[in-house]
Amino acid sequence: MGFLPQCEGIIVDFECQFKVQLKDSRISTILAAFAMLLPQLLTDFFQKVLIGFGEYVMALKKKPFACKCGNDADFIWKTRHGKKTKIHGFYRWLELQQLQVQCKRCGSKMYILRKLLGMEPKKRIAPEIYRKLGLLGSLTTFRVAEKIGCMFGWAVDKMTIWKAVQQTASEIEFKLDANELPHGEADGTGIGIKGIAKRGKELKVFIQYKKGGGVRVAGLDLGNYNGSWNKLFQNSIEIFKGFSQFLLLTDGDSSILDSLKDKVKIIFQRCLWHIPHQAKFSLWQDKVKHKSEDWLHIIAELMEICAIRPLVDCPQTIEMMVESKRKRLDEIISFCKEKQYSHTVSYLENAQPDMFTAVENRLNGKTTSKVERVMRTVNMRANVSKWSPSGALNVTKVRLAYYYNGFDA
Repeated sequence: MGFLPQCEGIIVDFECQFKVQLKDSRISTILAAFAMLLPQLLTDFFQKVLIGFGEYVMALKKKPFACKCGNDADFIWKTRHGKKTKIHGFYRWLELQQLQVQCKRCGSKMYILRKLLGMEPKKRIAPEIYRKLGLLGSLTTFRVAEKIGCMFGWAVDKMTIWKAVQQTASEIEFKLDANELPHGEADGTGIGIKGIAKRGKELKVFIQYKKGGGVRVAGLDLGNYNGSWNKLFQNSIEIFKGFSQFLLLTDGDSSILDSLKDKVKIIFQRCLWHIPHQAKFSLWQDKVKHKSEDWLHIIAELMEICAIRPLVDCPQTIEMMVESKRKRLDEIISFCKEKQYSHTVSYLENAQPDMFTAVENRLNGKTTSKVERVMRTVNMRANVSKWSPSGALNVTKVRLAYYYNGFDA
C-alpha cells in the first residue's frame, strides 16, 4: 500500500446485493447489466477496503503519517465518511468519501484517503494508473484507445489517455547500458508536425546492441533536420568513456559525432544497407530514369560493393576484399562524374571514407541497419496524425520503452 508499514494484510468483509431486471439471458445483455452495476460496485469495494486499512493504521502506536506539528502517534477519527473526492479507478472515475483524522496535540485535521492509496495530495490519478493508460495510448491512437475502453466498460476519455502518455513519458529516460555491447546505431525519421508541411521535424534515435541479441533504445530526441545530435548522446557520455572503443553505425555523415569529439573513442561506420537505398534518391535528384540502364548499373554495383561476407577474419583476405570494393566504388563514382550525376557523386564521395571501417578493424559488429525496424515501430504510431513536437516525442518514448527496453505498466 505504498506508505503503509509491512504487514501480513487485513481481511475485509465485503457483501453486496443488487436487483437487476433483464429482458433475456444473452451474454451481451448480462454484460451490459454488469457494466451498469460496475460504478457502484467498484466504489463500494474501494470504500470498504480503505476504511479497513484506515482502522488498521489508526490502531498502530506510530502512524505512517504525521501532522504538520510533528505528531505521528496521537490521532482520533474525525469522520470515516467525509467530503467526497474524485479518484480514477482505472475502469472509471470514482467518487469516494474521504477519511479524516484529527491531531490530538494541535487539533489540526487531515485527510488520509490519498495516503492510503499511495497517491500525492490533490492528485486524481495514481502513477500506476497513469502508466497503464499511457502505455495504451502509445500502442494505438487516443481515439481507438477510448473506443477499446468503452467496449470493455471503461469510462476513460481520450484526453485522459493523452495526459497519461505525457506523464508516463516524463518518467522514462534513455541512455547506454555499460553491461551491453559497445556497438550501436543512430538514425533519424521524419515526423509530421502541426503547422509544418510534410514531415516537419526529424526524430533521432540511438540504439545499442544487446549481448543476447536484439537492441535497446539508448537515446531519443526530436528536432530540425540536419540539426544537432547533442541531446541524443548527452545522457550517455560517461558510459561511452567506460568503453575502450564504440562502433557507431549510421546512414548519415560524420557530423553526427560532433557532440562526442575529444570525449570518447568512436569508430564510425556507414550503414551499408543504406548506401544503395539512399543512392536511389540521389539518382532521382539527378533525373536518372528509374530502372534505366544507368540506374540499374549503378544500383547493382553498389549492392555488390556493400555486400560483406560474415566471419571473414583473415587480415590479408580483408585487405584484398576492401581494396577490391574501393576500386569498384571509385569506378562507379567516375562513371557518375562522366554522366554528370552530381548529386550521386556528392553522396558517394561523402560516404566513401567510412564505408568499411568495421571490416578493416575486424570488428564483429554488423554493417547493416537494425534501427530500421525501430523506425517502423515509430512510424506505425506516428504516421496516423500531425503532432506537436512534445506530443510526438512523448508517445514515441513510451512506445519504444515498451518494445525495446522492458517497460511494462
